[in-house]
Amino acid sequence: MAIDELRDPRITVIYGVDTCEDTTRAREHFDAAGHAYRYVRLDLATATRRRLHDAGYVATPVVVTPTGDVFVEPSDERLAAIVAATAQV
Repeated sequence: MAIDELRDPRITVIYGVDTCEDTTRAREHFDAAGHAYRYVRLDLATATRRRLHDAGYVATPVVVTPTGDVFVEPSDERLAAIVAATAQV
């Protein structure tokens, strides 16, 4: 899967599942910062989940910035850096 298939040049995309604590933490981090993002529920988007897994992204969340940077299970520090960097995109 090419990065271009994962990214949206207008907004950060978080791929995850509602039952994943790390996905919830990532979404809460973006929400608390008032930073817009698109959330793709991989339990509902099974074709996307399959493509992510085939590309080697098996843990959640997978956070993809508008510039195509991909982060798997990012730490709170990394999430803060993503928010800061993409606030200017």
